[in-house]
Amino acid sequence: MSAVARGLPLRARHAVAPLLTVVVVGLAWQAASLTGLGTLVPSPGEVLGQMRDDAGYYLPNLSVTMSSALQGYLWGNGLAIGLALCTLPFPRVQAMFERVAVGAIALPLIAIAPILAITFRGEVPSVILAAQAVLFTTLVAAILGLNSVDRTSVDVVRACGGSEWTVIRKVRLPAAIPSFVGGLQVAAPAAILGAIIGEYMGGTQGMGVAMIQAQGAFDIPRAWGLAIVTSLVAAVAFVALPLIARTALPWTRSMDTVLGARAARRGRRGGGGAARARRGVLAAAGTVAGVALCWWLLVLVVPGGGAVARGPVEVVSYFLTGDTQLVTASGEPEDPLPYMFTSLLQTVGDAGVGFLVGLVLALAMAVVAHEFPMIERVLMPMSIALRSIPIVAAMPLLALIFGRGLLAVTVLIAVMTFFPILVNVLLAMRAVPQSAKDLLTAVGAGRRHHLTKLLIPYALPALLASVKIALPLSIGAAMVAEWLATGYGLGASMTVAATLSDYDFVWGGVAIVLLASLLAYHLAGALEDSALRRLE
Repeated sequence: MSAVARGLPLRARHAVAPLLTVVVVGLAWQAASLTGLGTLVPSPGEVLGQMRDDAGYYLPNLSVTMSSALQGYLWGNGLAIGLALCTLPFPRVQAMFERVAVGAIALPLIAIAPILAITFRGEVPSVILAAQAVLFTTLVAAILGLNSVDRTSVDVVRACGGSEWTVIRKVRLPAAIPSFVGGLQVAAPAAILGAIIGEYMGGTQGMGVAMIQAQGAFDIPRAWGLAIVTSLVAAVAFVALPLIARTALPWTRSMDTVLGARAARRGRRGGGGAARARRGVLAAAGTVAGVALCWWLLVLVVPGGGAVARGPVEVVSYFLTGDTQLVTASGEPEDPLPYMFTSLLQTVGDAGVGFLVGLVLALAMAVVAHEFPMIERVLMPMSIALRSIPIVAAMPLLALIFGRGLLAVTVLIAVMTFFPILVNVLLAMRAVPQSAKDLLTAVGAGRRHHLTKLLIPYALPALLASVKIALPLSIGAAMVAEWLATGYGLGASMTVAATLSDYDFVWGGVAIVLLASLLAYHLAGALEDSALRRLE
């Protein structure tokens, strides 16, 4: 920090970072508008002028979007926390629900949009997509927090005659508050994004509909203004949640992450390699069975779902009969299953590259932000803004800037995965006990040893937990990119099939995407267990 900044009062120093963020972004924005991107990137002055003229246009649209986002946020988070609490006495059932919930973020929009459009009217599709966007993240955070308690505290309450409910009220819930707040923070921008995507899929009003209208009229300044307003609202929601928690629960001033505690408990599972392999196979089989059951029930109970949806039995029959021929982009007929898997490999390759780029950037930025708090205060608002821009709005722009190939897809996926990994790893680094830091300082350890011997090992469980979330998210983002821009991969193939009303192929694609996402999740879980056993 400069000498001028050190001489400022504390509040003024805290205001420097947001102002610096605005200046940096403004200068980069102005420079981009002066290049060949000028038709796609209007100048800040032009956008601000349009925002001033549209001041009365935002409120009615924003109120619709925020209403949907808030309802979905409450339903999704309430369901996630309720599931975590109800399954707490049954660890195996809880673990299965956590794995099955992967389907909530892996389910392709291309498949569920027609069902939502046929079945529901008004804001309901937006509410459902907002709830879907937050369910998995909050469920993971709730399970992590509730299982992070000190076993001694639990044993003391039980020895005094306390019931399991008393343990939850007196021990588990207070210990889980930091994890709850972290999960709810990450979920807030996701809920807004889900609501906007729902409006894209067939809404009549809201920020998503306003963006469609602006893009259709090629009113670029208005589209940018709408994206900025959406990002600002998401940023306010993200920043406000910890402040609300500290005000309502003043005894929880320290919002430290608890990922490490729970991960360490999981890493102590006994048994040799054969026992672990057997547990893994049983867990995978249970997950597939759970996802298939939920899928079948949804198709069965949703009114009108049978018109465009196919259940697990129909999909298996479609794969086994092999009597359907597809006319692919090459003009040659192909069997559906080989073509589907070829498209999936393309999608997985796109997702893998984008995920690795986002992972490396998030780790690097987490380390830099931890060491230099000023950079963190500059970086976090920008990260929130990027994460809250709807992918269905961002992808066409990215395709025009970076082309319709791997680069544009990589940028989109990196943006989608960067934020949750950054937040979790940074929170874990902050939660390193001060006594451990003091010990390394006392023996003369430098910054490099603090990083390699303390911060990174302590943050490793949080990183691995984030990877489990980001991998399925990457596959879903790759499919959206293929749907909107590239024209290849499973996302594009399913879009063409949906246009032709070939719902057998669409739901066959759903099946293999879910399997690929669940496989990625299980591989990340196996990597987590292996790494944590080495840390013991």
